[in-house]
Amino acid sequence: MTQNHPAPTSFIASLPLPLFASVMGLSGLALVWHAMETRWEFAALVSPALTVTAGLIFVILVPAYALKALRHRDQVMAELRHPIRINFLPAISINLILLGILSRPWLEGLSNLLWLSGAGLQLALTVLIVSVWFNSERPPNSLNPAWFIPAVGNVLVPMAAIPAGYELTAWFFFSTGMFFWVILGTVVFYRLIIGDALEPPMRPTLAILLAPPAVAFLAWLQLSGNDPGAGLMFYFIALLTFLLLLPQIPGFLKLPFFPSWWAYTFPLAAFTAASFRFAELTGVLGDAPLLLLAILVNLIIATVAVRTLLAVFRGELAAH
Repeated sequence: MTQNHPAPTSFIASLPLPLFASVMGLSGLALVWHAMETRWEFAALVSPALTVTAGLIFVILVPAYALKALRHRDQVMAELRHPIRINFLPAISINLILLGILSRPWLEGLSNLLWLSGAGLQLALTVLIVSVWFNSERPPNSLNPAWFIPAVGNVLVPMAAIPAGYELTAWFFFSTGMFFWVILGTVVFYRLIIGDALEPPMRPTLAILLAPPAVAFLAWLQLSGNDPGAGLMFYFIALLTFLLLLPQIPGFLKLPFFPSWWAYTFPLAAFTAASFRFAELTGVLGDAPLLLLAILVNLIIATVAVRTLLAVFRGELAAH
């Protein structure tokens, strides 16, 4: 009977912190499907199913990682001290915020509990991570786009806070996110241009550069009452970033699987959702480019999900 224990223990021991980005990717895909269902009058079936799936995965990952912290404390502390992996810690609070945004149409009370908890945790993690930056030596090559994750979480808050009536809270988090986006954008681009090339496991994080402007555009629409106005600047920055990332795709496709592949998913989903809103408000984009974006994000997330499941079932997460 004791022979049944090693497999789950092995999974828990190998559970990587970046895997929390999978909930972000599926939540982003739910936002895309909601936009598709709205624009093309599809039955609202896929977006709720994706929301439930993202929630279930989050409910599995949180206790699993907590168990890892109890059984394999040294491994968890190594991740938290890691100059790259620690930046995936705010994915936990971002997951709460996203699930709060997605659940609002059906469960308003649960939605408020989720996003308020996520916002509080996001603020605490932002302070913690920036304090770590201030009080420890950072080698220049540790700079990478994953550093944007704390900023993205702050910018997401208005998408939940405004519908719930928390306007000042929304502006606080939006301002915080913009503050860090400007600073981190400068230092990360300096590292990408001047420093060594990103190591293979971190190359997918280049896609994270797409998330802050795309999410900022969606947040701006909430803050402005759907008046794009100056928020168009955010969308066009996101569009430029998307165009800059396109030539990187062949290189991405040659990489072996890493859990950091999930870094592709939420930024592309956020940009796709932002593009649907841009098209709705301006009438500039037609159905063809929106459909291409929707197909692309669905294919990428399906591919990453399948590769992740294969790694889990084969017991290969520890090898990545």
